Amino acid sequence: MPTPVQTPGAPSAAGATPLSQATGNLGKDDFLKLLVGQLRNQNPLEPVKDQEFMGQMAAFSTLEQVTNLSASNERLNQTVAASQSIALIGHQVSYLKPDGTSAEGLVEHVSFSDEGFTLTINGEAGVAPGQVTEVR
Repeated sequence: MPTPVQTPGAPSAAGATPLSQATGNLGKDDFLKLLVGQLRNQNPLEPVKDQEFMGQMAAFSTLEQVTNLSASNERLNQTVAASQSIALIGHQVSYLKPDGTSAEGLVEHVSFSDEGFTLTINGEAGVAPGQVTEVR
């Protein structure tokens, strides 16, 4: 069971947000929840200073942009890998089989699924593009 995250300098809240369960790291949603929790639970006699609040907002904005950039980069990598795989159609290739032996053949087509994409080489389906060792 994850440990509840408490806002620094704020009293323990009954509805404290747990860490992201998938990675154990704080994401942009967790960061925003912490910021809102800090604002809700701050001492009215000693509110967060403007500079500190602006710094936290700048950190949140940076985190959000880095997260968006990472997602865009991942989509771009998938598109490039798919294009490279499609470009192999009709080419003679050498590849490694799951048992570690080498084989060669003609790339007939590329199959796309939720798990990624695979090549069919000389009727053998399910060859991962990363197993190709040579293209002729």
